[in-house]
Amino acid sequence: MLNPFKRLKNNKPLLFGIYGASGCLTAAILLGEPFLDLTEGKSNPPASVTPQAIVLLIDTSGSMSDGKLTEVKTAASRFIERRDLQKDQLAVVSFGGEIKTATPLTQDANTLKNAVDTLSESGGTPMAEGIDAALGELQTTALNKNIILFTDGVPDDPNLAYNSALVTTKTGVKLIAVATGDADLSYLTQITGDSYGALRYRSLVFYANSGQFEQAFRNAEAAIYKQLLGSNSGENYSIIALVLSTGGWTAFLAMGISLALIMGQNRYTRLPLLTVRKGIISTFGSLAAGMIAGATGQIVFLPFSSIAGLEITGYIVAWVILGALVGGGTRFFVPNLKLKNALLGGTVGGGIGGSGFLITRSIFGDVLGRLSGTSMIGFFIGLMIAWIEQKQLESQPYLLVNWTATEQTTYLLGTKPILIGSFLNVEIPLNASDGFTPITAKIFKEGENIIMQFDQEYAARKNMKKTSQALKVGDTRKLGQITIEVKDKTVTANG
Repeated sequence: MLNPFKRLKNNKPLLFGIYGASGCLTAAILLGEPFLDLTEGKSNPPASVTPQAIVLLIDTSGSMSDGKLTEVKTAASRFIERRDLQKDQLAVVSFGGEIKTATPLTQDANTLKNAVDTLSESGGTPMAEGIDAALGELQTTALNKNIILFTDGVPDDPNLAYNSALVTTKTGVKLIAVATGDADLSYLTQITGDSYGALRYRSLVFYANSGQFEQAFRNAEAAIYKQLLGSNSGENYSIIALVLSTGGWTAFLAMGISLALIMGQNRYTRLPLLTVRKGIISTFGSLAAGMIAGATGQIVFLPFSSIAGLEITGYIVAWVILGALVGGGTRFFVPNLKLKNALLGGTVGGGIGGSGFLITRSIFGDVLGRLSGTSMIGFFIGLMIAWIEQKQLESQPYLLVNWTATEQTTYLLGTKPILIGSFLNVEIPLNASDGFTPITAKIFKEGENIIMQFDQEYAARKNMKKTSQALKVGDTRKLGQITIEVKDKTVTANG
């Protein structure tokens, strides 16, 4: 009976899926997450900007249960950690069952974090009173004034809240809204004074699903400091930093997937897991592909980040591009895989994996969600690339190599020769100790003909009169311990 490990070796789509997931997760843990930590401050404004007074105005109504308030508190604490409290002043105000000033403006990080920790959900959504309280806290400072409003619903009295917001913005306070749940984005656009947030990189309204609150706070943060940068170059700095940070993280994932899939292919074909040549080419190629995918996704994400539902567009675009580029790159080590099939498999795998990534992030939160999500991306990209290769096998002649009675490997036939021999960079390895030359033979298609061409040195050793043979479906050749057979499933199906 075939043991599970041998079954796995013969099931290429599953093998590729597991290798892809492992490579992606390993790259994320060892390189991606440290890179994000290292560059975390790069997308923040330069330290020399004008000091700010910021009130975190947080909706603590009863609808903020089910983990939403907990995630908001985590994101708010991280926001506090990123501030230069030698210059900035922060306050925490909540509105729900009561209007609560958890702490007035202060420069003490512990006081602010403790204030955030005291928040709990209850009651309705008295947004007007919350805005009034936040405005009142800002009257005590001469610093530039800002309010970050986080809400998941409609105010108890929309007209009253609108009037309060109007008074607030007319006094020079910058009002920024982070929305989730049933919040009305059109309404929030009106009260913040944002003319049409969806068409600008930095609007004043940002929508966030669960798992995205951290990014939403960063978007709000960028919106606050945009007014202080004073030039287009400063604005571009923040955009470029975000693009490079995301692109770099995705580049490492692409490298992990690509190297892992090469090792999966080599495992499947009984070759050394990774050669220096393939490793170098794959590393540089996949890093470039990942940077392109991540940067493009971030650029697409920015203008849509304030539209409910469409903020996921950038993520999906990034993973689709990544899957397509990784899929196209597999033609480098999977001989005769058609480009359109490689791109299709990678694209579908990236789309499915990217959707899974968003789901896991919404369930598990930021870091754990990213790590579990990257595993899904790697798994589905690897799975779909190998699956599409198997579908191609069903429509054309191919080689079946029998290593043992229970272990088999398939190879696509085409114009690119399948190399057989004892050399390191062949597709079908043989033992030099059995008398096989570095390149013993190669099998390829020439038009509709399948040709097996033997190396001159090997042919001389074996006293072969003809070095080239035409093969047809059903022909077999035994080389050492292995048997090579030409197969065609279309013939079997029609026969």
